[in-house]
Amino acid sequence: MQTVTDAGVAVTGAQFGAFFYNVLSDTGESYTLYTISGVPREKFSHFPMPRNTQVFEPTFRGTGTVRSDDITKDPRYGKLAPYYGKPKGHLPVTSYLAVPVLSRSGEVLGGLFFGHEEPARFTARHEELLVGIAGQAAIGIDNARLYQAAQREIAERRQAEHHRTLLMNELNHRVKNTLATVQSIAAQTLRASALEEGARQAFDARLIALSNAHNLLMQENWAGAILSEVVRAALRPHDTPDDTRFKVTAGPDIRLSAKTALAIAMALHELSTNALKYGALSVPGGCVDLSWEVRGERDAARFRMEWRERGGPPVKAPEKTGFGTRLVERGLASELGGTVRLAYEPGGLVCTIEAPLPRVGADEEGLP
Repeated sequence: MQTVTDAGVAVTGAQFGAFFYNVLSDTGESYTLYTISGVPREKFSHFPMPRNTQVFEPTFRGTGTVRSDDITKDPRYGKLAPYYGKPKGHLPVTSYLAVPVLSRSGEVLGGLFFGHEEPARFTARHEELLVGIAGQAAIGIDNARLYQAAQREIAERRQAEHHRTLLMNELNHRVKNTLATVQSIAAQTLRASALEEGARQAFDARLIALSNAHNLLMQENWAGAILSEVVRAALRPHDTPDDTRFKVTAGPDIRLSAKTALAIAMALHELSTNALKYGALSVPGGCVDLSWEVRGERDAARFRMEWRERGGPPVKAPEKTGFGTRLVERGLASELGGTVRLAYEPGGLVCTIEAPLPRVGADEEGLP
C-alpha cells in the first residue's frame, strides 16, 4: 500500500497522498491512516480520523470517485461540526481527488486520497489512472487476506492435529493400562482358583496377542493396518529364531480396518497356539504355509486366505469345540461377513478364509 500511495502521488503530481484503511470494529466502521506519501506522517498524527461526511461518503461507501478543482467551493464541503471543513493546522487542500478501494466481493477496503494546495491540478486522466491503481491495490489486499486466511487455517489444522495426536496417545496409553490391569486381575483371581495352569497360560497368551495387535494399530492411530504387518506381528511370537516354521506367500498388501486387523490377528494367534500344542508346530520339521490372494475386481472382488499345516502328527476333528475354534470359525467369519472352514486333512489342519474384499478393507463402515 505504501508503493501504491507513492505511485498515486507520482502519477498525479499531488503534494501528498494517503490511504485510509476501513476497519470493522464492534462499534461499526472506522478508518485508520495506513500509509502516507509526500509529507511526514506527523502532519496527520494530531488530527482525528475522517468521518462519513458528505465529501468522504462516496469514497468510504464505495459509490464513486470524487475529483474537485477546489474542494473548498464544493457544495458538500464544510457542512458538519465541529470543523466545518478541515481542522485548524490541517495540510492545505484545494485540488482534491479520492478513489475507493473495493474488493472483488464489493467490500470497501478503504480509500486513496490525494491533495494539492493549488486548484485544478487533477485531470480526468489522473482520475482514470488512480482508478486502475486502486484496482491493483484491491487485488493485492484481497490476495494478502487470502494468504492470511490460509495461514490461519494451516495453523488451526496443525493445532487440531496436535490435539488429536495427544488424544490418541492418551487413548493408547489407557488401553495398554487397561489390558495390563485385566491381566493383573486375572492372574490374582486365577491363582486362587482350581483352574488348570494351561487355561491360565492360554488366557495370558490371548491378552498378549491382543496387546500386540493394539500396538500395531496404535502406530497408525487406529486408522487400520497393512495385512502383511498384521500377519508378521501375529506369527512372530510363535516362530523359531531362524524364521523357518512359517512359509508366508504374500498376496496384495491390503489395508485392513482396525476391527478386521484385530480379528485376523486373534485368529492367527489361535491357529498358531493350536499348531504348537497339537499340530505341525508341535514336532521338529513341521511347518505352516500361509498365503492369501484377491480374486475378481472392485466391488465383486473376494479375499481368500489359507492356513495349511505340513509335517505334523495326524490330526482329527476335536470332539468338543473350544474357545479358539469358535473364535476362528464363528467370530472371524462374522467379522468379515464371509466363511471360515477348518478341515482336518491327513497332512494337517487347513483353515480357509473367504470374504468380500470391501468388508476386509479399511473403508468399511463402523471403522473406529
